[in-house]
Amino acid sequence: MIQNKIYHVKTEEMEMIIQDAQKSKNSCLVELHGNEIQSWGDYIVRIEESFKFPSKCYDIIDRYLDWIRDLMWLRKNSYVIVIHNYREFLKQEPSLKKMIIDDFLNVILPWWQEEVVNCVVEGKPKSFNVYLVD
Repeated sequence: MIQNKIYHVKTEEMEMIIQDAQKSKNSCLVELHGNEIQSWGDYIVRIEESFKFPSKCYDIIDRYLDWIRDLMWLRKNSYVIVIHNYREFLKQEPSLKKMIIDDFLNVILPWWQEEVVNCVVEGKPKSFNVYLVD
């Protein structure tokens, strides 16, 4: 059974995880740099580009949640998001940082772990893990 989680890891631990994701043809690796993401705009633009969302989500959080729970166009079985320098990620926006992490915990990861089976025709669980690197 797939267990999708958020992991807090050290930089040294991430090297092998990143290498494994890069080697796999069935994995989509998205690396974000916390020091470059200080607003919703910074975050959503990088997510839209990295996951190749079909449309913009800047002012529509529900659209972001819809697209990140779809990702059919990528044709991958595994998704890995790495947020390097997590302490710097949205440093001046702690409530936004909490909201984004809460959305992963309560909406996105459970969706890919099991809910997709009940909501999508022929939907299959997929690995979706988030790594917060200090």
